Amino acid sequence: MKRKGGARHPRVGLLGGGQLARMLALKAQDMGLESQVLSSSAQDPAARVCHHWVQGDPSCAQDLKSFLKQVDVASFESEFVSPEALAKLPPNLKAKIQPRPEIMVELQDRLSQKQLLKAHHLPSADFHAVNTLAEAEQALEALSGEMILKKRRFGYDGYGTFHVKSGKDLRALRAQLEAPNSPGFIAEERVAFQRELALLACRNQTGQVVQFPLVESYQQDKRCLWVKGPIDFASPEFPQLQKKISKFLKSLDYQGVMAFELFEKEGRLLVNELAPRVHNSGHYSLNALDMDQFTAHLRAILGWDLRPPKPLYPGFAMYNLLGSSNKPPSWGPLPQDVFLHWYDKFENRPGRKMGHLNAAGPSAKQALLRLKKTRKDFQL
Repeated sequence: MKRKGGARHPRVGLLGGGQLARMLALKAQDMGLESQVLSSSAQDPAARVCHHWVQGDPSCAQDLKSFLKQVDVASFESEFVSPEALAKLPPNLKAKIQPRPEIMVELQDRLSQKQLLKAHHLPSADFHAVNTLAEAEQALEALSGEMILKKRRFGYDGYGTFHVKSGKDLRALRAQLEAPNSPGFIAEERVAFQRELALLACRNQTGQVVQFPLVESYQQDKRCLWVKGPIDFASPEFPQLQKKISKFLKSLDYQGVMAFELFEKEGRLLVNELAPRVHNSGHYSLNALDMDQFTAHLRAILGWDLRPPKPLYPGFAMYNLLGSSNKPPSWGPLPQDVFLHWYDKFENRPGRKMGHLNAAGPSAKQALLRLKKTRKDFQL
């Protein structure tokens, strides 16, 4: 696809076909970019809205190599791309991959992620590497008899995460702890937090860093149910954390959006986990800010200028639409001040993220109440 005069639109490759890639593809079109998606099915949410869909697996080295020949820059929908596939990519590829593959490999492993946080003085819960039942028992003792055990790779929305309060709990997990080819676990101190918060930051190749408003997120059954903000965290610790986050992205030469999931405990902020991609906690930005997280991510990986996103309203909220059955979803007319972002997934099932609602208004509380009321009109 070319503009008048022969100049070609930049071709952006999206590695994965889920809802995050879908929203990136839609924003790419708004920006005059050509989006191409590598995923397994033409029914994938992103495959339905992109310029060009390629069937394949982003974790297959050959599929990945072939796809990258067709685009100018590529980015990940998920951090869980096979590290073996990334390692097999030739160094002279024309397409740039952002964030850099070696950074994604480091951040997709919860142990090396925690080690990075510690090395860069970002506050986080105490942790121990665990590969055997004996090491898990030692960690449980060191962490005062209660801990959170997490698989080092491929865990999200609570998958691969276990609350351990006794040796009996650990013995029940023995088969998983000592399974052949297990990626291992980390054991973390259990944090008695007051609430969960999140902060998005975005950096481009020239070193510009912008940060999004601090928000509160609420989890139900280990999945994000809603987000509201902006949160006014009246503590000198917050601006200090913001500075450390900017330095952290610079030290990694990170390009794109990164989500920092936080615990608030007794006036302190602890980094729980990092997500090196656009994130559920930033979906509100599609309607509440003058620059959303998807636009920011695309601008960053293309090396375009960034500016701090500004709120358009005093308060905002986002509410996830989670499946509760296998029936086709249905709903009635929506209020004019509520925005639906539907992911067009082929199959509904309990717990699956089918879409989300956004609203804004005079306060975060009022926006969230509006969404809770609207959610009752959905049959999921």
